[in-house]
Amino acid sequence: MKKVFASMAGMLLLALFHLPAHAQFDIGNKIKNKVNQKIDQKIDQKIDKTVDDAVDGKKKIGGNKVAKAETAESGGTSEGTEAGKMKAWSKFDFVPGDKVIFADNLASEELGEFPSRWDLNDGNAEVANFGGEQVINLVRSTTSIKPLMKKDQYLPETFTVEMDLFFDDDNPNVAYYIYFVDDNSNYKQELHGDFWNGIEIRANLARFKTFGSESEELAAQNIKNKWRHVAIAFNKRSMKVYLDNQRLVNIPNVTGKPTSMRIEVDKRIDANTMVKNVLIAEGGKKLYDQVMADGKIVTYGIKFDVNQATIRPESTGTLAGIAKLMNEQPTLNFTVEGHTDSDGDEKANQKLSQQRAEAVKTYLVEQGIKADRLEAKGMGESKPIDKNSTPEAKANNRRVEFVKR
Repeated sequence: MKKVFASMAGMLLLALFHLPAHAQFDIGNKIKNKVNQKIDQKIDQKIDKTVDDAVDGKKKIGGNKVAKAETAESGGTSEGTEAGKMKAWSKFDFVPGDKVIFADNLASEELGEFPSRWDLNDGNAEVANFGGEQVINLVRSTTSIKPLMKKDQYLPETFTVEMDLFFDDDNPNVAYYIYFVDDNSNYKQELHGDFWNGIEIRANLARFKTFGSESEELAAQNIKNKWRHVAIAFNKRSMKVYLDNQRLVNIPNVTGKPTSMRIEVDKRIDANTMVKNVLIAEGGKKLYDQVMADGKIVTYGIKFDVNQATIRPESTGTLAGIAKLMNEQPTLNFTVEGHTDSDGDEKANQKLSQQRAEAVKTYLVEQGIKADRLEAKGMGESKPIDKNSTPEAKANNRRVEFVKR
């Protein structure tokens, strides 16, 4: 029992150490509550471990054995390098929608205040600074937030959702839930069907109802203070859910219609639970159809580190689609245009957009596309496709275009 108490104390100290200063709780009361509840928490951990074993295929839930996750090839390159990270994501086939309908990077938000572009269903949330970035700190268990939208039913029949969720470690007592109904009191069986249920996200697994799996590859990472990238693609009735580079949910036919979104947290320990970079986009035409109809491909799926030209690994799905298209259509050549919003210095934006366009070209050449089929051109903020007055408009302007030439 002493070992159990020591282990739990270590976990508590680790969680408190990593909390932002303004988000720290009444430590004395928390420690007191922790001592009073530690036996119940240990029991909860054993219960959740049993459930997770079932998800891992060791047992059955409701008669349905859950499949193992598809693992990505890591090759011989260390995932600690940029090349290794991109290699690890080589099977990531998620491509975001082509029109942003909600985006929030929490710019200009005041620390300690409730995020202005969200609404609160339950609990407590606040804007915090973590690792130099603005995040939404979901302070309390059962906290439930939803985007502040003009319409109650804003999700189209084809859409994608992306966000980053934070995990102190792989403790089974921390879970996020993503619902496609803004509040269960608004749920209608005839409309929403299966979406009374939420998509459950833990450090190493994703599941919806009895569908989903735990990733052996993610579980082997033994994460500490890790952001996980969540991506969801819904197309009329099919749904895929990705956790980092792993596709963990793939359902061909879901009953019901998503209408809106909310994010909830369930935690039975003192742990940091945070969300950032939430993006909802409407799905669009296939790449080839875009080229034939518009003479170009507009994509928001190629992402970069902040103020850098380093391509983020979650871009691999979009880049793989472009490379495949060019291989299938050998006469198709593109000018790769980098575009920014109007925030910041115009000259700096121009330079950054050129560097990003060149980085995209370099990546595609490394995938086997001949260099003379691609031209890199930075456009900066000179060609907006939307007014720079809202976060969504700015997100639509931050894009990469492949213009047929």
